[in-house]
Amino acid sequence: MKRQEAWELLQSHLKQENLIKHSISTLVLIFLIFSPIQSIADQVSSGKIDFAPFFVGHDTAFVFYDLEKNEYIRLNSDKCKQRFSPCSTFKIPNSLIALETGIASDANFSLKWDGKINPIKTWNQDHNLKSAFSESCLWFFREIASRVGTETMNKFVNDMDYGNRDTSGGLTQFWLDSTLKISPDEQIEFLKKLCTNRLPFSNRSVKLLKEIMLATQTVEVSVYGKTGTAGDPIKGATMGWYVGFLEKSAHTYIFAANISGGDNPSGRKARQIVFEILRSMKFL
Repeated sequence: MKRQEAWELLQSHLKQENLIKHSISTLVLIFLIFSPIQSIADQVSSGKIDFAPFFVGHDTAFVFYDLEKNEYIRLNSDKCKQRFSPCSTFKIPNSLIALETGIASDANFSLKWDGKINPIKTWNQDHNLKSAFSESCLWFFREIASRVGTETMNKFVNDMDYGNRDTSGGLTQFWLDSTLKISPDEQIEFLKKLCTNRLPFSNRSVKLLKEIMLATQTVEVSVYGKTGTAGDPIKGATMGWYVGFLEKSAHTYIFAANISGGDNPSGRKARQIVFEILRSMKFL
C-alpha cells in the first residue's frame, strides 16, 4: 500500500470513530433531557426520602412545599392543620410592617438597649434590625410593635390573612403564647405569598426582609428562615418552630417545622433538624 493510500485510510477510520463518539454523546444528552426526574413528592412516596427519622422523640408537624410544582409533602398532616402561637416567627411579618411603614429604614435601623437585664445574654446590647432578627431579640421587636401602633398592626395582620388574625392579646404580647395562632399549613401559605409577591408590601420591603432572613448561602443555594420558641428561657422550651424557604437555580421550596415534647423542643432544635433534612436532600 502506498503512503498516500494509507494516510487516507487512517483519516477515514478517525472520522468514523469521531462520528461514533459524537453519536454516543448525543444519545446520552437526549437521555438526560427526556428521562423522567422524580419530584421530591415522588421520592417521599417511594421511600427514598423519609422525614420521620429526623424528628424521633418529638411530636412533630412538618410541611415541605415545592413552589414550582405546587406539591405539598406533610409529616403528620392532622397536626399541620393545628394552630399554635407563632412566637418569634412573627418577627417575619413584624419586620415587613416596620420596613413598609418607614419605622425601620433598612436592615441597619438600630435601637439602643435600655440597660434592663434580659434572660438571654445576647439581648443585653444595642441591636439593629438584622441582628435583632438573628438573635430573636424580644425587647427590640416589642418596641417596633409599639411604634407601629394597634390600628396599623391590626390592619396589616388582617390584610396578610395571618393565622387567626387575633391581636387582642396586647400590642407587645399577642404573638407570644397569646391570642394570635397559626398552623404549619398557614405558615406555608403566608410564605408562599411572600415568595410570589402577593402580600401588601413593596418589592423594596420584601427585598430587605430577605436580606434579614438569610440564614446560609452557597454558590447555588440560599436558605432563609426564622426560629420561634415557646416556654421559658430558664425552665426550658415547650415548643419550637423553624419556618422559611430556600432558593436553588430559580426554584423555590418552602418549609415549616413545629416540634413539641421530647428533649429541648426549641426553635434552635427545629432549625437543626430542618438543616439535617436539607443536607440529606443534597440541597446543602
